[in-house]
Amino acid sequence: MEKISSSQLCALIVMFQIGSSPLFLLGKTAGADAWIAVFLAMVVGLVLLLLTLYIQRLEPEKELMEIFNTYFGKYLGYVFGLAYFIYFSYSSIRNLREFGDLMNTYMLPNTPLSFLIVCMLLVSGYAVWQGIEVFGRITQILAPMIVSIYILFIIIILATGLFDLHLLEPILDNGFKKVIEAAVPSIVSFPFGEMVLFLMIWKFVTPKQKLTQTTVRCFIVSGILLIVTNAILIGSLGPIAQMSLVPFIQVMSHVQIASFIERLDPFVAALLFTGGFIKLTAYYLCAAFVGKHLFKMDQRYIVVGVGVVLFIGSLLFRSYMQQIWLGFDFNVKYHFPVFQIYIPVLLLIVMLVRSRLRSSTNG
Repeated sequence: MEKISSSQLCALIVMFQIGSSPLFLLGKTAGADAWIAVFLAMVVGLVLLLLTLYIQRLEPEKELMEIFNTYFGKYLGYVFGLAYFIYFSYSSIRNLREFGDLMNTYMLPNTPLSFLIVCMLLVSGYAVWQGIEVFGRITQILAPMIVSIYILFIIIILATGLFDLHLLEPILDNGFKKVIEAAVPSIVSFPFGEMVLFLMIWKFVTPKQKLTQTTVRCFIVSGILLIVTNAILIGSLGPIAQMSLVPFIQVMSHVQIASFIERLDPFVAALLFTGGFIKLTAYYLCAAFVGKHLFKMDQRYIVVGVGVVLFIGSLLFRSYMQQIWLGFDFNVKYHFPVFQIYIPVLLLIVMLVRSRLRSSTNG
């Protein structure tokens, strides 16, 4: 069986949680308190993470599809597995299209969207083809570089005087209700609730002694980075950050130090590509894992088949704005909570009840 180390798990969690999220203003409906909304969402997300970790602790050697079959039976387990196959595939499609649209809009405007999508899909598909061990090693290499670039950018923004702490004031001017509405369920679902995906990955972690500690610590680290970047965006752009499509790019376009540190667009493009690659590949890989169980096919055929579905699906969106509307105004409120909250809670209840019944029978 393939395996990944604790350090690779940490890199996967940090990179998966970060993705391309720091480029955007999360919780913009909370205005200057958006960073507080991210903090609140992280706390709620941590509770959900502990719930999924409890599921993992009850069945440490099984991934999600195997757990469904064990506790719901063959047929109902198949239904739940198919639902998560659709969820993972759809999330892959959204990440793929988002990457293509952003690169097409900000970096390569004269390049056909379909070409950008194919390039990203080929790179991601190759990583999935190689398996989770190779993906883990790739992420372990990329994570320190990407986190370092974000930290460097934050330092540069502070050094240039673009950040104004007063733009974060007054704190909670519109009350705490506005913060809660911005955090739940939107930011909880994206990105913190997405950790449900790791129910497909924890099985491969060796050794498992510090799995919970590693997961929680790396989750908190990535959450803190998102809180800081959100505060930086608000403190640098003020109300403009709420209207900007990708405020991080707008902030970096204003950076200029002594006429030699400027035009940092290539580095932003690197962040965009790497974040999109990690998130897309993680979902793609898990969709392939589930598909292998569902359709009883060689994983190589599944990788190709899912890849074709992702390519076609990514081109079905009429525009980037439609994709954003579906993602942030519909999916995070009505669709994603089903997979990130309701089904995991139901699964845990069934697992606990069956464990209690088993203990009573044995007693």
